[in-house]
Amino acid sequence: MKITVINGTPVKGVTYLMKEEFLSYLSGGNEVTEFYPKDIPPFCIGCKNCFIRGEENCPHANLMNPIWSSIMQADLLVFAYPVYVLRAPASIKSLLDHMAVHWTVHRPETEIFKKTAVIITNSVGAPNGSAQKDVKTSLQWMGLSKIYTCGAGMMGDIFVEKMTPKHRKMLENKMLKLATKVSAVKPRKHMSLKVWLLFTMAKFQHKMVLKSEIEPSLDNAHYIKKGWIKS
Repeated sequence: MKITVINGTPVKGVTYLMKEEFLSYLSGGNEVTEFYPKDIPPFCIGCKNCFIRGEENCPHANLMNPIWSSIMQADLLVFAYPVYVLRAPASIKSLLDHMAVHWTVHRPETEIFKKTAVIITNSVGAPNGSAQKDVKTSLQWMGLSKIYTCGAGMMGDIFVEKMTPKHRKMLENKMLKLATKVSAVKPRKHMSLKVWLLFTMAKFQHKMVLKSEIEPSLDNAHYIKKGWIKS
């Protein structure tokens, strides 16, 4: 299995520990490619080149291309990051912004529909749901139907070396349970109902926009090429 891991922090702390244990519990023979904040493009500047001229014209294409290529080749996507002020870190948000061109309302890729994703987070006692939703929402709009989330509220145990045996065991159990679920997952053949509804809505939108275009936009040309709408 090919796995692409997006790390939201360079710190080898609790999140790193959770991610490493999750990967170690997966069945062997995996090919893992990892990216860290230093590999992630800087903030999107809103130039709209990706939408209008193609993502190869993004000013950050040299950083974005290797990540997207790895995502496209992967069977499993893993996002591992700590919770910052109830949300995902800025590095993760920056990556999501650069992937908006691949949402169903723009130019989704059929390979994405088959993939599985895992979101691993930890916080200092705060809820993890809002921070996980940042990534989950973006992935669903890209066409991913199978997304697992797992968060841990660590309260006082924010340093691995000071972690209580109870919390250490709790993390081990969480990651083992998550890995067991993921190991049994096979490539999806059908979209979930939510993703199907998003995709169907996007197709209808593209059909309506195409009627007013003299030449199809890149988005509509993509839909035509995929056979999702007719010119």
